[in-house]
Amino acid sequence: MELIASGRDADVYAYADGLVLRRYRDGRPAGEEAELMRWLGCAGYPVPEVHRSSGPDLVMERVEGPTLASAMTTGPLSPADGGTLLADLHDRLHALEHHGVMPLLHLDLHPLNVVLTADGPVVLDWSNARRGPAGLDVALTVLILEQLLITPGTLPSDPALETALRESLGEFFPAFVSSVATPYVDHLGDAEEFRRQDPYQTQDRLNRLGEARERAEELARVHR
Repeated sequence: MELIASGRDADVYAYADGLVLRRYRDGRPAGEEAELMRWLGCAGYPVPEVHRSSGPDLVMERVEGPTLASAMTTGPLSPADGGTLLADLHDRLHALEHHGVMPLLHLDLHPLNVVLTADGPVVLDWSNARRGPAGLDVALTVLILEQLLITPGTLPSDPALETALRESLGEFFPAFVSSVATPYVDHLGDAEEFRRQDPYQTQDRLNRLGEARERAEELARVHR
């Protein structure tokens, strides 16, 4: 199979016409994630269609289009429109009723995990998803992007995109924070702890995580 993409913990292969196979490198099972994505699709939320899962393998629809990060840094979509779009994806997700009183959270919902297809945006990578307070999901989005803004080297495989994305955040942040329905500032402490537990954080990023949180707090004060 042809390797077409590699993420932090999984590889994606061309599998068949219109399909890809994503395989976790550590062998973790993909079954629960597959079932969640099927449920989301049935609920009308934009995710890739799942075809089957087995062990660490997940066969799903091949989603074609630029990421939101690429689209709002190369011109088809303005950074402000990108912020509004991502806010809407948060709000739509948190409005779903998923087996309990707490909303379903993505916990990694940022412009690199959204693909803009001909039929609209599609959200990728549901490996972290769980229930919780919606504000935590929003706080993590802001904190992740604040870290990208102040800590170079976040996207070592595409430094040009990283630079362009960093430059776009001045327009993106106000639109996102003022559009998203759920306040997030009270959840930044839990978001910071969540990021500190991420094994993929570099020491430099951990050292500046407190600064990123302070910037996220100021953003909320200015734009909510």
